[in-house]
Amino acid sequence: MQPVQLSLLPEQISPPPNQLIGQLPQPELAEAVAQLAALIAKMTAARRTETGDE
Repeated sequence: MQPVQLSLLPEQISPPPNQLIGQLPQPELAEAVAQLAALIAKMTAARRTETGDE
C-alpha cells in the first residue's frame, strides 16, 4: 500500500457548487433537478402518510 499525502492548497480545493452547476450540460442538469424534485415530493408524501397529515 502506498502512503498518500493530502493537501489543502487553494488550487486543489474543489470550486463551490454554484460554480460547478454552470459547467454541467443543461439537459443532464435539468433531468437531475427533475429527479431530485420527484424524490423530495415522494419523501414528503410518505411522511404525511406516516403521520396521518393527509
